Amino acid sequence: MQRPWTLTPPRLARPEPCLTFAPLAWLKLAFFCHLGETEIGGFGLSATDQLLRVQDFVTVRQQTTAMTVRFLDDAVADHFDQCLEQGLSPERCGRLWIHTHPGDSPLPSSIDEETFARGFGSCDWAVMMILARSGQTFAQLTFNVGPRVDKEISVRVDWSAWPDSLLGKPLLGDHAARWRQEYEANVHRHLPSLTIVTHPSQPDALAGVPWWERFGWGLVSGDFDPMAFEEDVPHECRDCPHAG
Repeated sequence: MQRPWTLTPPRLARPEPCLTFAPLAWLKLAFFCHLGETEIGGFGLSATDQLLRVQDFVTVRQQTTAMTVRFLDDAVADHFDQCLEQGLSPERCGRLWIHTHPGDSPLPSSIDEETFARGFGSCDWAVMMILARSGQTFAQLTFNVGPRVDKEISVRVDWSAWPDSLLGKPLLGDHAARWRQEYEANVHRHLPSLTIVTHPSQPDALAGVPWWERFGWGLVSGDFDPMAFEEDVPHECRDCPHAG
């Protein structure tokens, strides 16, 4: 006997996750991105009922270079203490890691990926978001519960909320003044300690010697990263014959 034909309702597609910025949060992030010549990092504060909606971007005390950001341990602890006092759960103040790239590419470096895995690998979920000076963005949503899942997600700004962001509130210039104060208090450019060393002048004696030692730069501190330091060398120095 032939079964009667039935119509199976189509399965509704789940909306794709998207990291959405409130207008002022986005403008603050862009302001920080263009204010200095280094990377800058911070946390996104999520909305109560939408954890992927960034209501604010906040920074903590940090040491920065053109390629790295290092949050100070006590500054991160202070951040969570202040958020707890304001009634913000860790899911709202500690899952969105946001930082900038002073170049054109928003793609994460190997250092970014290692930092994200080390700092947020114990969280059930987290987001790494990057804004480059070109205006391009990158965002990755990672789930650490069960099989690890990394998913690249889109980034948008909810400009429809822009009028309500300003009506009856401080002028944009007042916001910018406070953002600059926060930048000056928290963002500290880090340069490695260097000293001058000398080497024999014979070419054979210099074979295999790294460029930063071959031309007179020597290490004092143990955390020197020649790739990061190269970005901090003035252009007129990098263009000289020694820079080859």
